[in-house]
Amino acid sequence: MTALNTRISAFAAALLFAGALQAQTQIPYFAFKDLNGKTFTRDMLRQDLPVMVMLFDPFCDHCDQQAQWIAQAASKFQNVQLVFVTIETDKQHIEAYRKRNFGTARLPYLYLLQDTELKFDVFFGYTDDSLNIYLYKPGQKGKYFGQEQPAEVLLKYL
Repeated sequence: MTALNTRISAFAAALLFAGALQAQTQIPYFAFKDLNGKTFTRDMLRQDLPVMVMLFDPFCDHCDQQAQWIAQAASKFQNVQLVFVTIETDKQHIEAYRKRNFGTARLPYLYLLQDTELKFDVFFGYTDDSLNIYLYKPGQKGKYFGQEQPAEVLLKYL
């Protein structure tokens, strides 16, 4: 390998590393549908508030547990944007999930979205974990969990 090729490879690796660091501190661009069929994107989120993104299945016990823990600590999640994304197409199942887990919990920034184009893994990366939770606090490194976490654990990173 020539010196020029070595420098080009090092520069490319540095760009990839810088991109990976940026992805860790910024919410990746995404576009999903709300339950009214309107597009909801990252740009619709407030930039000054932390964000939790979770891929969920309305029939998943792990997903139910995570939502219930958040609902029980609703007063501590008042300034957290909760973006719950599912591939479920039946809106009745999604609404049943909301009612069963969040009930009357007052969460002003709770968004239940549909991934109608199956692109969650394109936006956030593929994992085969039972649950996918991504936490983003403005200006700080993001955090990933592959299983449900008590509210207190999540709040430490938000």
